[in-house]
Amino acid sequence: MKLSGVIIGKDSGETIPLATIEIAHTQHRAVANEKGEFEIANLCAGSYEVLIRFVGYTPYKETISITKTTKIQVELVPEITDLSEVTVEGEKAEEVATLKQLEIKKEELFRKSGESLGKVLSTMSGVNMLQTGPNIAKPVIHGLHSSRILILNNGIRQEGQQWGQEHAPEIDPFVATNLQLIKGAAAVKYGSDAIGGVILVNPPDLPETAGISGSLNAVGNSNNGMYTGSAMVEGGVEGLNGFGWRLQGSYKKAGDSKAPNYRLTNTGTLERNFSIGLGYHKEKGGLELFFSSFDAEMGVLRSAHTGNLTDLERAIGSDRPLFISDFSYDINNPKQRVQHQLLKVNGHLDWKDLGEVTVQYGLQRNLRKEFDIRRGGRSTTPALSLELITHTVELDLDMKPMGDFKGDIGASFLYQGNSNDPETGIQPLIPNFDNWTVGVHAIWRYIQNSYELEGGVRYDFKHYLVKRFDSQNNLLKPEFDFNNVTGSVGAVFFLPSGWNFRTNLGTAWRAPHINELYSGGLHHGSAAIEMGNENLLSEKAIKWISSFEKTSEKFDMNIAAYYNYIYDYIYLRPENVELTIQGAFPLLSYTQTDASFIGFDTDLTYHLDEHFDVTGKLSLIKVEDQLNNGPLINIPTNRLSTGITYNFNDGWLKDPYISLSADMVDKQRNAPRVVSISEVIEANETNTDLFTGNQTVFDFLAAPAGYTNFGFSVGFKVPVSANYIAVYASVENMFNNSYRDYMNRLRYYSDEVGRNFSIKLNYSF
Repeated sequence: MKLSGVIIGKDSGETIPLATIEIAHTQHRAVANEKGEFEIANLCAGSYEVLIRFVGYTPYKETISITKTTKIQVELVPEITDLSEVTVEGEKAEEVATLKQLEIKKEELFRKSGESLGKVLSTMSGVNMLQTGPNIAKPVIHGLHSSRILILNNGIRQEGQQWGQEHAPEIDPFVATNLQLIKGAAAVKYGSDAIGGVILVNPPDLPETAGISGSLNAVGNSNNGMYTGSAMVEGGVEGLNGFGWRLQGSYKKAGDSKAPNYRLTNTGTLERNFSIGLGYHKEKGGLELFFSSFDAEMGVLRSAHTGNLTDLERAIGSDRPLFISDFSYDINNPKQRVQHQLLKVNGHLDWKDLGEVTVQYGLQRNLRKEFDIRRGGRSTTPALSLELITHTVELDLDMKPMGDFKGDIGASFLYQGNSNDPETGIQPLIPNFDNWTVGVHAIWRYIQNSYELEGGVRYDFKHYLVKRFDSQNNLLKPEFDFNNVTGSVGAVFFLPSGWNFRTNLGTAWRAPHINELYSGGLHHGSAAIEMGNENLLSEKAIKWISSFEKTSEKFDMNIAAYYNYIYDYIYLRPENVELTIQGAFPLLSYTQTDASFIGFDTDLTYHLDEHFDVTGKLSLIKVEDQLNNGPLINIPTNRLSTGITYNFNDGWLKDPYISLSADMVDKQRNAPRVVSISEVIEANETNTDLFTGNQTVFDFLAAPAGYTNFGFSVGFKVPVSANYIAVYASVENMFNNSYRDYMNRLRYYSDEVGRNFSIKLNYSF
C-alpha cells in the first residue's frame, strides 16, 4: 500500500514544493516535488501519524488510517499569520531560527535505549563524550562541556552538581521521545552558561482525549551483564477532553564491564527512576504538572585510587589495572550515589492581542554523595555529601506577528542554595553557598519567503554568597557579583534547489562556578586533588557558526563551520602529585587563558535506492591556548563515522533492516606536552618549577593512538494483534579491539570496553 498526496498553501491555494513528509516513528519519509506532490510506498495497513513541514508554515500533524492505497490533500497554514495555533511547549528551540537544530527522534532513541544521555548524544556530529570509566559520561559540544552546556529537562534548566567532569547529567533518557541540540552560543534565549550549546530533553505531549496507551522496553547487554526495563502508561478521562496523565518508570542494573583482556573492577551501576505528568490543555491555554525522580549509584574504577606515590607511578600508563577481580554486580568504594528530583508547574495562555504567555516554576533537589576507601571502618560514611536546592521562575511572551515581524520577550529568576553535610568529617571540597541569578531577554525576527533575519539581546546578573572556613577555622563570607550583556544576530536564506544557508554571530558568558573559585581537596569521583582560584574572572565568548543544509529525495546534508573565541577560559591544569592520608593523587588547579575553538561538522545521508542508505558524519576541531601559544587539555579528537543500511521490503516483518557501521577516531595530534609522574616527583625533590620557560599545560601521559571500531545491527517489528513488538540487536566493538580514548578520564589506568552484544525489545499499545 502507499500514501500519496499534494500539499498546498491555505493562503494562496498554490502547491508547495519541497515540503518534507514523515511517517512518525518509522524510517518512511519523502520530499514533495515541484508540483507539491509526494508518494510513500511499502506501507502496511494501520494507523500512522503523518508529519508535514515547510519553512514559514505551521507543521501539519494528523493520524491517518490506511487500509488501502490512500491519497490526501493537505493545506498548510502560514506560520506568520496564525501563530496562536502553534503549540510552543517543547518546541522552544525553533525560536532560535538561525542556529541549526539537530534532533534524535523516538525510533533512534529506542535503538540507543539503556545508554546514558551523553552516549546517546555522541552519535551527532560535533558531539563527543567526556567519560570517567565505562558508566559515567557527559556530552561535549564543539569541545565544551559541564557548566558550558545548558540542558533543559522538560523545559526546566537542569541544575545539579554539573561542574564535576565526572558528574553525568541526572536524567533518565527513557523520559524523552526526542532529543534536540543547538550547537551554538544560544545564550540570548536560554541564559548564561550556554557557551557551548543547548540540549533539550523533550517528553511526548500528554494525551488530550480518553483512552489508555503505553509502552514497555527491555534491554540486555553481554559485556557487563546489564539488564534494563522501562514502562510507560498514559491516557485521558472520558468526558474531559484536554486532560491527560502519564506514569513512567525505569530500572537499570549492570556489573563490572570488561575490556578485551581483563575486567574493569568496580564499574557497575544501578538506577531507579520514575516520572509523573498531569496536564489540562484547551485551545486558549493549559496547565501542566510534572515530577521526576532520578536515583543512581555508580562505581568508580578501583585502580584509579592508589595508596602511595609508587603505586600511582605504576598505575598511570600501565598495560593492566593494578586491581582486577572477577565479574560482580557489587558496587564498592570508590563510588557515587546521586539523587535528583524535579517538580515543574507550567501554565500558558493565549492572550488574544499579544500572543502566548507562559509562566513556569521549577523546583529541583540534588543530592550527591561520593564514597572513598576510608580507614577505621568509616567507608560507609561519604567523603563528599552535597545537597543543592534550586528554584527557577520563567516568564515568556511569544508575541503575535506584527506584519513581517515576530518577537519574543521574557525574564527568568534562579535561586539556589548548596550545603555540605558535616557527617563526612572532612573539610568539604566546595563550600556552602547561595546563588541568585536574574535575566531578561528580547528576540525579534523579520520573516520573508526567501529569508529570515534574527536579532536578540539579553542581560544577566549573578550574585554569590559563599560561606567557608579558612585554615584557622574562621568563618568567612565572601560575596561576588557578575553581570553581562549578550547578543546575537543571524540570518537564514532559503536558496534555490532546496538548499538553506544559516549564519549566526553570538556572544555568551558564564561566571566561574564555586568549585572553580574555592575547590580545596580530594575530588573522589575524578581521583584528583582540585584547587580553586578566587581571582577568576567570567568567561566571555564570541562564536560564529554557519551551515548549508538540504533535504531531498536522494540525500540529506548539513555542512557547518564554526569559530569560537573564549576570553578568560577556565580549565583544570595539572601541576603536581600529592600524597595524602587518603592516597596518592594528581594535583590540578583552576587557571585561565584565552582560547580559540575552530571546527567543521558534516552530516550526510545518501539514499542509493529504495533499499540502501549510506551515512557519514565528520567532526574536525582544533583548539589553541592563545596566551601561551600551545594546546589545551581534554579536547576532543577528529572523528569520522560511516554506515550503510539495507532496508528490506515489508513482509510478515515490518521495517526489517541490517546495518554496518565504522567509527574512526584520530589520535589527538594537538595534545599537551608530557611530564610523567616520575618527572613530577623528581622536580619536587629538586625544587624545580615545571612551568619555568614553558607556561603551556602538560599531561601525565601521552595521548593514546587513534582507533577504528566496527558495529553491526539488525532490527524489525513483529506484528502482535493490532500492534508490534520492535526488536533491535547489535554488537559494538565487533572485533574486540583494545584501545584507549583520549576523552576518558580513566585512560591513565585501563583500556576501553571490549565487544558488547545488545538486544532491545519494545512493545507499544
